[in-house]
Amino acid sequence: MKKADRAWETGCHLSPLTLLVGIPIANVVAPFVIWFIRKNNSPSTDRHGRAVLNFQLTITFYFAVLFLLSILIGKISFLSFLSIPIALGMRALAYLNIFFILRAAYESAQGNLYPYPFSIRFISQ
Repeated sequence: MKKADRAWETGCHLSPLTLLVGIPIANVVAPFVIWFIRKNNSPSTDRHGRAVLNFQLTITFYFAVLFLLSILIGKISFLSFLSIPIALGMRALAYLNIFFILRAAYESAQGNLYPYPFSIRFISQ
């Protein structure tokens, strides 16, 4: 594997952190752009890009489900006690996302493909 490919792969793993600057769905768009541009250059880059996209789409899906649950629970007064666990779940999901992004970037810099946990395969490998 070329050093340039490894740098692109690591950058692809780190690109979802652009969400932290407040751009909605940047966690999906940024790695998609990198993957789309570089996927034909190396099979390894293609695998890394798909892994990042699958994980970020999974995280976005989980956030959407928790958000919809929070709206539903807000409308049903006798379930309002569940709003705090859902909010804590969303916060934990955000922290885990950052942790797994950094872990995958580290593994990528070492030349390894990190198997993201709990990832749904929206884009087949």
